[in-house]
Amino acid sequence: MMKGVSSLLVWAWLMASSFVVSGNMEAFASPIATTAFRFVLALVLISGLLLANWQRAGINRTQALSDLFVSRILCLQYVLISGALVGFFIGLFVALKYTTPLKTSVLYTLVPLMGVFIAKLWLGERLNGIKLSGFILGSIAACLVLFNSQNDINSNVAELGLLNWNRGDLIFLAACVLLAIHVVSVQKWGRKLAPLSGAFMIMLFGTLWLIPIALIWGELDKLRWLAKGFWLNGLYLTVFATLFTFILQQHLVASVGANRLLAFSYSIPVWVALYSAFANNVLDKLFNLGFMLGLGLLWLAFVLIEVEPS
Repeated sequence: MMKGVSSLLVWAWLMASSFVVSGNMEAFASPIATTAFRFVLALVLISGLLLANWQRAGINRTQALSDLFVSRILCLQYVLISGALVGFFIGLFVALKYTTPLKTSVLYTLVPLMGVFIAKLWLGERLNGIKLSGFILGSIAACLVLFNSQNDINSNVAELGLLNWNRGDLIFLAACVLLAIHVVSVQKWGRKLAPLSGAFMIMLFGTLWLIPIALIWGELDKLRWLAKGFWLNGLYLTVFATLFTFILQQHLVASVGANRLLAFSYSIPVWVALYSAFANNVLDKLFNLGFMLGLGLLWLAFVLIEVEPS
C-alpha cells in the first residue's frame, strides 16, 4: 500500500480542520483578514524555528538566510508557488459571495484530478487507465460522502442547486486549478530546499502577497482582536493548519509525490463529516447506506491510484 499513509492521513485531517475552524473565525474577522493573520503569525513562528534549527546545527544563520535568496530563479519560483496558493484562497472567498459552500465542496473534489493532468503535462509523469479511473472514482466517492453527510440528504440534485452554474462556480473552478498548480509546483521546484526552509519561503512570499490584499479588502476595522475566540481559533489555524501543515506537505510532496498527496485530499470530506456529526450529536445518523458506499468506493479509489504504470 501507499507509503507514508499515517502522515498523509494527518495532513488530510489538518486540512479538514482548517475548513472547520476557518468557519468559526467568520464571527471575529473577514476571511481575507484571517488568512493574512495566519500567514503573518506563521511566518514569525517558522522564522524562529528556522533560526533555532540552524543554530543547533552549527550553521551561520546570517549566511544560511542569505543563501535562500541568492538565486533569483528560486525566489521567482517560490513567488509563483505562494501566489498560486494565495490565489486559491482569494478565489474561494470571492466565489462564496455568489455560490454555496456545498457547491464549492463538490468542485473541490476535482482538485486531485486536475493535479494528475497538470503533473502529466508539466512533469511528464506516467498515467495509466487504472490510476486515472482511481482518481475519477475518488471524486465520485468524495461527492457521495459529501451529499450523504448533509442534513438534507433527501433533497435531489436540482433542489440542492448543483445544476445551476453561476460566476461563483467558475471563479472557484479557476481557484481549484491554482491549488492543483500549487501542489504540483512544490513537487517541481520545492525539492531544492529542506521542508522547513521551503515552508518558510512559501509563508514569506505568501505574506507579501496577502498584506496589500488584506489592507485593501480585509475589512480590518471589523476585526475583533480582543475576543477570546479570535485568538483560540486563530492560533489553531496558525500553528496546526498553517505552520505544521505546510512543513508536512513539503515533506510529503518530496517523499511520496504530488499525486499521492492530492489523492488523500479525497478523504477531507470524511473528516469534515465526522467532525460535524460529532459536534451536532448526530453521529449515529451519519453512517447511512450512501455514506458507507462512499467510504467503500473511496478505499477502492486509493487501491486503484496505487497501481503503478507499466
